[in-house]
Amino acid sequence: MRSIYERQIAEQSEIERHIRQGTDKIVIRKFGPVAKFLWPHKTAAHVAAIARTNERTAARWLSGEFPPPFSVIEATMHEIFSDG
Repeated sequence: MRSIYERQIAEQSEIERHIRQGTDKIVIRKFGPVAKFLWPHKTAAHVAAIARTNERTAARWLSGEFPPPFSVIEATMHEIFSDG
C-alpha cells in the first residue's frame, strides 16, 4: 500500500507524462486545418509545391499521420507572410 506522499508523486508523474505527450500532438493537429483554411482547393498539392515534395507526403502531413518537418512549417509561414 502506498503512502499519501508516494501516491501524490505517482499522480504528478502521470500528469507530467500526459502534458509532455500532448505537446507534440498540438502542432500535428493544427497544421492540417490551418493549411486547409489557407488553401481550401488542392491543399496537398500546394503544400507539396512549397515543401518540394510529392502530394502523398503532403497529404500525410495534412492528415496528421506524420508530423511535418520544421522546414516545411517554416516554408509555409514564409509563403504566408511573403509579399507576392
